Amino acid sequence: MIKNELIKFFTSLKIWIYGGIIFTFILINDVIFVDKPCEIATFHNFLYDNVKSLVFVIPIILAPIVSEIFTYDYECGCMKFFVIYKRREKILFYKILSSIIITSILIIFTFVILTMVYIIENPGEINTLKYQAFSAMKIMIMFLIALIPVILIYVLISILSKNSAIVSLLVFLLVIMSDFIPKTIGDITPRRFLWSCLLKNRINNLSIVLFLVYIAVLMFINIKVFSKKELIQ
Repeated sequence: MIKNELIKFFTSLKIWIYGGIIFTFILINDVIFVDKPCEIATFHNFLYDNVKSLVFVIPIILAPIVSEIFTYDYECGCMKFFVIYKRREKILFYKILSSIIITSILIIFTFVILTMVYIIENPGEINTLKYQAFSAMKIMIMFLIALIPVILIYVLISILSKNSAIVSLLVFLLVIMSDFIPKTIGDITPRRFLWSCLLKNRINNLSIVLFLVYIAVLMFINIKVFSKKELIQ
């Protein structure tokens, strides 16, 4: 099932649209409207500055991707064949894993483009990249981990709503990006993992416990809702 989801994603025209959005954003952010620094930025700082903007862009792109993973088979009638051979819990697990794999591919693609832009803009720094590869890998892994609660929220919305892409996007805009949410509430929402853990590198015991609670609670709710949902139209 994971293979089928990846094939659907990579053979669809939409992959060019998603890739084009990421490429265009990087082009605008780092080439067209970039401010010329007084000194050459390190590769780590270059990636870090871009991640500050990508925490908005990547989740917005993920909303329709996760939505399609969970609604396409239902709408085309393929889900009734899956439930014959697999338990619903397995179907849910494979689809969530597919969403995470696709997210990791998007992050890798984004960082490859960023690396190419950095090399073009700073050809004299190419020899230093190998010393900062571990730092770049760490940022990518942290980015993916910070997005997992957001993905699971998108999954829940996709199970409950037919217009899940729109609803997911609205939820992200209102909760993750909103500055009107009190800080005490915002610190326990998934944006804590993007803002504090990823961007500010503030990883403490509370963040780890809160992350595990989000994963456990969202997985439990997703399993219960998906198991009771009528999958055959």
